[in-house]
Amino acid sequence: MGISSLFNISRSALFTYQKALNVVSNNIANANNPDYSRQTVVLGTEFPDYRASFTFGTGVRLDKVIRVSNQVTERQIRNTNNNFYSAQKQSLVLGQVESFYSEPSDSGLSSLINQFFNSWNDLSVDPTSSPLRTNVVNSAQRVSEKIENIHDNLIQMKSDMREDAKNMLKSINGLTEQIHSVNKQIYEAGVVGYSPNDLLDKRDALLNQLSQIVNINVTMDKNNVANVSIGGVFAVDGLHRIEFKLGQEDGKLLLQTKDGAANVSVSGGQMEAVFDSFSNKIPSYLNRLDQVANQIFENVNKIHKKGYTSTDPPQSGLDFFSSYENGKLTINEDILNDHNNIAVSKEGPNGNNEIALEIAGIKDLKLDNNLTISENYSNYISDIANDIQASQQDSDTYGLVLSQLQQQKMQYSGVSTDEEMMNVMKYQKSYDAAAKLINIADQLLETLLNMV
Repeated sequence: MGISSLFNISRSALFTYQKALNVVSNNIANANNPDYSRQTVVLGTEFPDYRASFTFGTGVRLDKVIRVSNQVTERQIRNTNNNFYSAQKQSLVLGQVESFYSEPSDSGLSSLINQFFNSWNDLSVDPTSSPLRTNVVNSAQRVSEKIENIHDNLIQMKSDMREDAKNMLKSINGLTEQIHSVNKQIYEAGVVGYSPNDLLDKRDALLNQLSQIVNINVTMDKNNVANVSIGGVFAVDGLHRIEFKLGQEDGKLLLQTKDGAANVSVSGGQMEAVFDSFSNKIPSYLNRLDQVANQIFENVNKIHKKGYTSTDPPQSGLDFFSSYENGKLTINEDILNDHNNIAVSKEGPNGNNEIALEIAGIKDLKLDNNLTISENYSNYISDIANDIQASQQDSDTYGLVLSQLQQQKMQYSGVSTDEEMMNVMKYQKSYDAAAKLINIADQLLETLLNMV
């Protein structure tokens, strides 16, 4: 083993520790990058020099750069994303729905319904009063306008949910396309022996984004290529990728393969919340609103048509509301034009206040399911509030779990600047030692040459 071996060993050490310092520097540079997994170097010895019965070391080399990542934690984060982002989106949507009702307040439908029936009670005190008749019509209009406003807002919310679903569909197709591209790059890097650590970080970030939108399942093959399915339907791997589209069947939104051959079982992520709101919750709320409106429409008309107007001659058989359709509770045009067409009397021209009292009594009348109109509406609002509370509790619960998992990930894969600075000092000293060894070898060589 000659002086040349000293130069070779020193040179390999310089190159090795320079590469190690590059890895540490990259870690420090990405200390605040949430999608970055720290990397560590694995050092090994160069192939030794065997001479006679002796073995001489030939230096150090950088065997590989390891990406520090826990795939179990990554999978748990993706699964929790499905639940958290579904609950969070549901809570947000239902919070918007709740605002449509303005409850509890004087402008809420509950208060307006009470004002409407109270106006009939007031009219019964003085059936001939023109201002009290006007108050009945005005209070009926306020009820009608509020019902229509709630109905229109719910319909608009359905339209908004469909647009949300379209945007999510674009994101799904865009993310699977990116995953497909990164999968190919990871495969190609692995074939030639490279460590595609940054590509693996990028793909994990893409998978996390996808899991926030829709429920996915991910498996890795021997080449570290991710095979991804969405709701049980193949989506992307290293060679193939399919696109998805939105469908609708029986008033329900569906996620389908682009050729329509398969329906995706959407059971997580923001898309689940959007689909559930569009297909189930909002239609249910619309149906409950229709029930309340129809109870008012049918019961008021049932009594009103038995009474007599204050016109000359008095008329009977007149409906107070002409129709209820698509959220519009329409007051009879004849009544709007002439408030004397409000039926208050049950005895024709002689006149009394029995009809007004009967209509006022509807407020306390037990109807469907042995509930009054106000009780039915109150249960309706309570159910919305319960839905919001349940989704908020789920959001809080899964949010806490997700936070803990992300903290575990950071503890395992995150960069500690203190630790990295210690590595800088360690590799720097090793680098300095290798440089000094070159200097010593140079001095030995110079001494040897001077001896000649």
